[in-house]
Order: sequence, then C-alpha cells, then structure tokens
Amino acid sequence: MKTDLPRLMQERNLDALVVFGPDGLGPANSPFAYFVGDAHVTMGTVIVKRDGTAYVVHGPMEREEAAKTGMNLISRAAYKFPEILKAKSGNKIAAEVELLKRVMSDIGVSGRVGFYGAEQANLAFNFLNTLIREEVYEVVAEGEDDTISAARVTKDAREAELIRQTCRLTEDVIGATRAFLQSHKVDGETLMKSDGAALTVGDVKRFIRREAATLGLTMHDCIFAIGRDAGIPHSSGTPSDPIMLGRTIVFDIFPSGPGGYHSDITRTWCLGYAPEHVQQAYDLVMQAHDMAEGMFNTADFTYVFNEAVCDLFETNGHRTVRQDFETHSGYMHGLGHGFGLSVHEPPSMSVKGWKPDEKFQPGTIVCNEPGLYDPDDPRGGWGVRIEDDYWFDENGKPHRLTEFDRSLVVQM
Repeated sequence: MKTDLPRLMQERNLDALVVFGPDGLGPANSPFAYFVGDAHVTMGTVIVKRDGTAYVVHGPMEREEAAKTGMNLISRAAYKFPEILKAKSGNKIAAEVELLKRVMSDIGVSGRVGFYGAEQANLAFNFLNTLIREEVYEVVAEGEDDTISAARVTKDAREAELIRQTCRLTEDVIGATRAFLQSHKVDGETLMKSDGAALTVGDVKRFIRREAATLGLTMHDCIFAIGRDAGIPHSSGTPSDPIMLGRTIVFDIFPSGPGGYHSDITRTWCLGYAPEHVQQAYDLVMQAHDMAEGMFNTADFTYVFNEAVCDLFETNGHRTVRQDFETHSGYMHGLGHGFGLSVHEPPSMSVKGWKPDEKFQPGTIVCNEPGLYDPDDPRGGWGVRIEDDYWFDENGKPHRLTEFDRSLVVQM
C-alpha cells in the first residue's frame, strides 16, 4: 500500500523515488499509474520523498489532470524549460536533467534516489548516466523487489473496491458473451451465423472486444480457446476455429478498468452438453478450487495451498508440474498469483522451493485458478480452468470478489 512507502524507503535507505511518465502504457508503466490513477498526465514525473510527501511535475496543458491526482503540483512552465533547453544547446537529456535538479533542490531532496517508470532504454540509460556523472544524487538501481513493487503487493480498501468494480464489469462481458453464443442457431454440432457461415473464435473475440470497450474496459486480448487449444493453458485461441457443441471452451479475460486496475477471471464452458470425461475433470477442478479457497489464510506459506491441489490431482491420476516440469497434460501451472495494475504481481502460489517463501497479507489480491488439461486426448483435446479473485481484508480474512456462475454446461 502507498502508506507503506515511508517505511519501505526508510528500510532501504532511500531519500526519494522518481517515477517517469508517460501514462497510458498500462502495465508497461504501472509504477507511474500507481500514483496518477485515471488522470491523463502524459508529460508527468512523480517525486516521492521519504516522509511520503508526493509531487507531480506536469506540463501546462495538464494542470487540471495533474490536480486530480491529489499530489502536490509542480509546473514545468514555472521553470521555463525552453530557456533551460537553449542554455544546454538543445540537448534535451541535459535539459531534463537540469530541470530535475532544480525541482529536487526546491523541494529539499538529495542523497539516495531510486528511479522508476517506462522509457526507451537508450534514453533512460543516457539520462541516468548523466545524473551519475554529475554526482548530484546516488542513483540507486533496485532489483525485482523494488520499493514500489513491494508497496503494491498489498491493496487498501479503495484499490480493492476498484478491482471489485472491474470484476463486475468483466462479468457483464462474460454474461453478454454467453448470451451471444446462445443466440446462434446450431446446424449439426456447429453454431451458425445468419449468413450461413460457421461462427468462429475470431467472431466471438471481436464481440468480446466490443462489449469490453462499451463498458469502458481496456483489453488488448483475452483467451477464448476451444477443443485442443483449450488444453494448452495460455493458447489465446485460433481465430478460424468453429464454435461447436460439446467442446471445452476456456474463456480467460483480464481487462483493466477503473483506476487502471485489472480483474482476472476464467470460466470453462461446454455448449449444449459435456462429455463424461470432461465433466469428471471439471468436478475435480471445482473440488480443488473450493478446497484451496477454504484453506486460504495469512499464516501458511502460499505454496501450501498449491501443494494440496497437487496432492489431490495426483491422487486422482493426473500428472502435475510438481512431478514433471515438462508435462503437457494434467496440472501444468501454479494455483494463482497476485494482480492489480498488472495482470501478474506477487505473491504466487507455486511448487514448494520454486520461489521465495511468501505469505498472504492483509491487503493481498490474488486469483485462484486450478486447471486440468489434455490437448492430445484421443477423444478430443480439452482443458478446464476456473478462476476467481480474492481480497484479504485488514483482518486477513479472504473475500471472493467474483460472482459469475461457474457452471460447465451452457444450455443452447
């Protein structure tokens, strides 16, 4: 949470954080989105002091948007950037370094500074090298567990509510998609369009994108995979595949919504009917899902929940990634992961020993997504995954944020 930043900066001996824009890059610049939210601050730079005081440096066209962030405002115009640029003979990197130095001096920042945000690698390299050469600050290069990422591991009630809102909107898209499928006539085993052509995965995904956009969600893609593709966990689906009865459809959708926060929801459908072996796999996946949900707590390491799911699947004759890292069937992934401004964030629920030991904390947002797959089953490839989202409140109690019906068979 943002309230953890002063403590984290103190622990890491950081005097300030500098986070460069632009916004609008989604997960690619989630550190910047963490501070500006929905405000449109394309030229902005965020500066956070060790005591938690935050500033946003903004251009003259964006003063109203910058004000929406609630941070202290610093106008680039007040520093007469064109004059700085002229004094630096048109060298934009040198001018931007000089602007930052003046701003940081005015707000009393010196010492150890961490830098974050999205920028072209060559520009970022030259900018930071210039700062290092001038020895104005000690430029701190943090690793994967940087200060902002550590703060983002937990979410406050406001962030959880934004994610809950995204879940509701996402579930509206899922419901509309199910109704869209049900609206089509069936010829033999194939869903047909009004022009007499088969309905395809590509047709359905175009519908999904339109629905998401209508509801204000941002979505670059989703997984809508049928048959054999459903048996490959991260296959996004083959656009030309026809939609047919009795084949498993894995529908995994993870758009961003209010504040840039994501949901991550998966449903598995069989239109009309489900083959017996698919129904059995679905029942076992739901048993694993409900078991894990019932186990969630803030005392055990997160691998405990995944290990229990591995035990269940292995006992019932399915291979797991714990047994064979290269398995192409069975349970091929971890039980779930955190998310927020990015679709994948810490913590994770994986095989014991594969990642550093983690525990859920008050404020954790995580998904629960057990699955079973067999793309090469001679009866026809299939996959089953059910994914719901959870928030651990200030007392460490988990709350499911997703509500959409998890039934396997969709009546046609």
